[in-house]
Amino acid sequence: MMVRKRRVFFIAGFDPYDVGGLYRRFTREAAVCAKTWAIDAKISELRQTSDLAGDWTIAASGPNWATQTTYEPWAWHDIVRADVAGPMLPRLKAGAATFWDFIASGTAKRYFKANYRYGCFFLIPFLDVVLFAVLGIIAGWFAARAVPVAPLLAWLVGLVVALAAFVLLLRWPGQRWRVSQGLADWITARDYMYDRRPDIAARIADFAQRLIARVQHSDADEILIVGHSLGATLAVDALAHAFATDPELTRRGPKLAFLTIGATIPKLGLHPAATRLRDCADRVAAEKDLTWGEFQTRQDPISFYRFDPVRLTKFKDNSGGKPHVRVVNFRDLLSRETTRRIFWDFMRIHYQFVMASERRGVYDLFTMVIGPAPLERTIWAPGGSAELIAQDGSYLEAAAPAPQRAAGAVS
Repeated sequence: MMVRKRRVFFIAGFDPYDVGGLYRRFTREAAVCAKTWAIDAKISELRQTSDLAGDWTIAASGPNWATQTTYEPWAWHDIVRADVAGPMLPRLKAGAATFWDFIASGTAKRYFKANYRYGCFFLIPFLDVVLFAVLGIIAGWFAARAVPVAPLLAWLVGLVVALAAFVLLLRWPGQRWRVSQGLADWITARDYMYDRRPDIAARIADFAQRLIARVQHSDADEILIVGHSLGATLAVDALAHAFATDPELTRRGPKLAFLTIGATIPKLGLHPAATRLRDCADRVAAEKDLTWGEFQTRQDPISFYRFDPVRLTKFKDNSGGKPHVRVVNFRDLLSRETTRRIFWDFMRIHYQFVMASERRGVYDLFTMVIGPAPLERTIWAPGGSAELIAQDGSYLEAAAPAPQRAAGAVS
């Protein structure tokens, strides 16, 4: 059971990275993967036909295997950039409406019940705006008291100083804290949930049609769809759209597999108005010939931990339903130096899902993307990737003796 040819589609989260940026990150991290797992990985140049379309190939190999992967991002960075770059005043107004919606609907409360850290993550961009407003008011109050002018003029001076301070704080430290991106993320997600974003709906329909075309004309052994963060929700939507268009999709040609990482599917799934999206998740989970795996970690507060994204319930031990959820510890996959460096950088931890591991362990995105093991075998192997690839980079087939497989699982 070995994948010799694979096609990968990747949907990023609410990120401004274009196809070229994703290619550069992939190239950098593939080198880390090759070193960690003692394998060889040769990456082609980026073949880009437009700002939204491009792919590259990876020829990866070990002592007893060789796999060729074509990696194609499903780009929607243009939508993200436009939303983040929009004028601030309408964003603040829409942000207030979004905040009230998630509070009044009880969704924020459900976040805290599901994972209190994600509930805190929800609050952060809105609290940042409130903090900047309060600091601006304080600056304006001191300015009004400091100027020796008539009370009315002093009040006007204080108002101008307060507004200026608020705008400056949104720029710094606001840009460093990604406040605008955080607000735009929640606003965009809410509008998409309410079907107010025809541009996103059209992009998802395009993703679905591209998937159907690739399945019908591909000679790959496996077609793997990877969704990260909010991109996992878009991937679920695209898959449900594809299955509605072609109900026999998983029974044509290549094995279809789905991987969600750092996923935020419950972000909208827990909202009472997200009926359509919950139906999409149910439809994808019900597809018996689709492999669906999800990896979660406690270290990432920007995704959900020990929480089923379809049934929207907590779990202790995976029941074996779809998706098959694996819980990992990033501390087991990274060096002490890296762990110490990124410990308080929550965005960097969130992105570790799309970066290579520095130590052998259960999870490594790149071994699943460019390695010889089918996704189904990786997500069900107790030792994950480390159980399937030996210390010398060899692929350990299912028939390999148990001691040999155990030796490969050392992290």
